[in-house]
Amino acid sequence: MFQQLIHFALLATAHAAEAAPAPAASLAVTPLAQDAPAAPAPKWTGNVSAGFVMTDGNSQMRQANASADATLKREKDAFTLGFLWVYAENNNVGGGWVLTDRKTFGRGKYDYFFAEKTYAYGLVTAENDLQQDISLRWTAGAGVGHQYIDTDAWKFAVEAGLAYIDTDYKTATDTDDWTVRGSTNVAYKASDTWSFAHILEAYPSFEDTEDVYGRSQFTADAKLSENMLASFKWVLDYDNTPVSGNDRVDNRYLLSVGWKF
Repeated sequence: MFQQLIHFALLATAHAAEAAPAPAASLAVTPLAQDAPAAPAPKWTGNVSAGFVMTDGNSQMRQANASADATLKREKDAFTLGFLWVYAENNNVGGGWVLTDRKTFGRGKYDYFFAEKTYAYGLVTAENDLQQDISLRWTAGAGVGHQYIDTDAWKFAVEAGLAYIDTDYKTATDTDDWTVRGSTNVAYKASDTWSFAHILEAYPSFEDTEDVYGRSQFTADAKLSENMLASFKWVLDYDNTPVSGNDRVDNRYLLSVGWKF
């Protein structure tokens, strides 16, 4: 009888174990990976500046200048735009205001980097210049360039290529030439306040080795506030075969105040 009770208890325990629900399996929750933040889209950077000088009394003179530079740099290419305007007149002879200087210059440039520091470029410029008797001179060129230095403090690049120059003069005979183009571009950030830049371009003609056109622009900028700056520009234009009666070299020294973006 006792053995039968033990046997019955064992059977009941086994039956209860089979009927009991199995414990729920734990679910491992894996957090979703977050996407890396997208890189900010490239933006145009540059500055716009303007200056004005006026004298009255024994000498009457008015002079104004304006300039703008902008760059959009992306991973593989870059766009560069530039503009310069100069105007001056005086009334020293007492016969009314006489125009003594007027120059307008614009440029657009595209760079495509096919290697880390080497790029192909295309360039277009247009200008008029009272002092050089130029009604319209436009240039189109292409070539290659290399960035030898590209740091936060120093930048230095050299370019070489071909260019076509077409010049319409006010009084002299119009000209058009195929030329070689050589250029250097240097920039130096001396401090958070001061920065300097210099662009030098030379265009020796294929057809006449004595016919050489060149341009140099030196810029010194002083930061006045987060976005405001004072600027000094020295613009030099060189023509080895100028219009009769003109000098080979014209220098302009320009002071202005501008806004950086």
